[in-house]
Amino acid sequence: MGVSYTKIIGAASVAAIVGIVALHSPVSAAPASFTWTGSAGDHKMSTAGNWKEGQVPTEGSKLVFKCVDGPNENIQNDLTVALSGLEVKKGSLPDDKFCAYYRIDTMRFTSNAEFTGDETSSDSKDKIPGVHITGAVTGLSNLKSNGFDGRFDGKPTISRFEVTNAGCNNIDGYIKAAEKIVGENASVSLAGANSILVKNKGQLDIDYYDNETSSSKITFENGAMISHGMGCQGGGGGSASSVTTVLSGDIVLNGDVEYRLASNVTLKITGKLSGPGKLVAHKDNEGTVLVESSNNTSGTPNGQIGNAHEAKTIQLDGDKPDEFVTVKKGETVLLNGSRSEVSVDEGGVFGGDATVKSLYVSGVVAPGNSPGKITVLETFALQNTGVYKAEILNKDHYDQIVAHDVYLNGSLDLTYLAGGVIKKGDTFTIVSNNGTNPVQGTFKDLPEGAEVTVSGATFKISYVGGDGNDVVLTAQNDSKAPKAPNTGGEKLSVNLIGAIAGVASAAALLFVTKRKSLSKK
Repeated sequence: MGVSYTKIIGAASVAAIVGIVALHSPVSAAPASFTWTGSAGDHKMSTAGNWKEGQVPTEGSKLVFKCVDGPNENIQNDLTVALSGLEVKKGSLPDDKFCAYYRIDTMRFTSNAEFTGDETSSDSKDKIPGVHITGAVTGLSNLKSNGFDGRFDGKPTISRFEVTNAGCNNIDGYIKAAEKIVGENASVSLAGANSILVKNKGQLDIDYYDNETSSSKITFENGAMISHGMGCQGGGGGSASSVTTVLSGDIVLNGDVEYRLASNVTLKITGKLSGPGKLVAHKDNEGTVLVESSNNTSGTPNGQIGNAHEAKTIQLDGDKPDEFVTVKKGETVLLNGSRSEVSVDEGGVFGGDATVKSLYVSGVVAPGNSPGKITVLETFALQNTGVYKAEILNKDHYDQIVAHDVYLNGSLDLTYLAGGVIKKGDTFTIVSNNGTNPVQGTFKDLPEGAEVTVSGATFKISYVGGDGNDVVLTAQNDSKAPKAPNTGGEKLSVNLIGAIAGVASAAALLFVTKRKSLSKK
């Protein structure tokens, strides 16, 4: 049976109408990027006026935060959508200006969210906005980061984390991932990982403040590196005690891998070690690698490797008040002059008649050239492993540290020099606190009023002596120190010789550097 003309016209009309409707219906677009301006001033993500696009971000959007000069901002995420990532945009600002700092309370992301940015180094001239997520971070399972230098204070755990070209990235320290992959110009830590792949020019981050043990499977490609990572926080005061990181999982060397560790760090490998590659000391390495593999078929045999240096004494003279000095393990540094901050690592010795801005000691401090004085313009801190080797000859000749603020946690090692004579009641201000604050802490096992005896001389210690906040020893008896044996010369022995014998034989080069401006965090 034929079809009527009216039916044909009707059908065509319907089709035309449908086509017109289709042409004018909104087309589903790919998720967009939304750039934060904060113009509305209410700090809420759900306010369209806070976004450059004049719209509220939708499901799967990426959020962009630009470098602008302005006050830091706390942002409330009251959106109900999952986001595909974040991007930070570098800006051009004068040297005395810094990017605004964004703190976002909570974020929910899509799986495989990607984080991008412009970060390539820790230079403060790289004007990168700070983006911190301070609360819960949810939705992630496979995270990629390329240049992003934000931070997840929510510390999410994800299945896979891949990072490359991130420069000094903070993000890895705040994420735990079962699988970590690190590429060029980036680093990852051991924390939370079951397996780690370190690609060419990628870095495995070994902690230099705390002991660590990891059972992760770690695979190194040729050209990978073991180091202290690329964290963006600038260096600062204090010196580090000896620490050890143990790798007990399967380690595969698919090529040669350089290691560059600080002098206080030992990296111990106890798990299976395989692959054709070798562990090679970087030219600036100062730490130790100890291979004790239970099954070693690699190109690196069991045993201790590293840059071993003979113990050395370094003489520094003259005034350079802007220079930092770090005394490494195995070094004795004698400074007769002035410097800025001095840090003494465990196993290092610092002495001489010196003036320094601040002094942090985890090793040995032995003032003078037997005896003598060190003047600290600001803070003197004797750390837990630190030792103050103080010499006394008589009431007019003894070691002294003068400081503005004093923190004591370490030990006192007292020496009564040969030929010395002391009368009962003589006082010795071994730490002169010229600030107004009291001494913080005490020497180990020497509380207020404790007595210490050395070579027949007994002293009582006080931390509120002198003008009320000095560390003073008061002689409790008359005494004479034993005479030194006659070896053809009657010169007094220098206390630093004894100190040198107590440090480890492995040493490192002295590191002296100019003060640098720290990146804004």
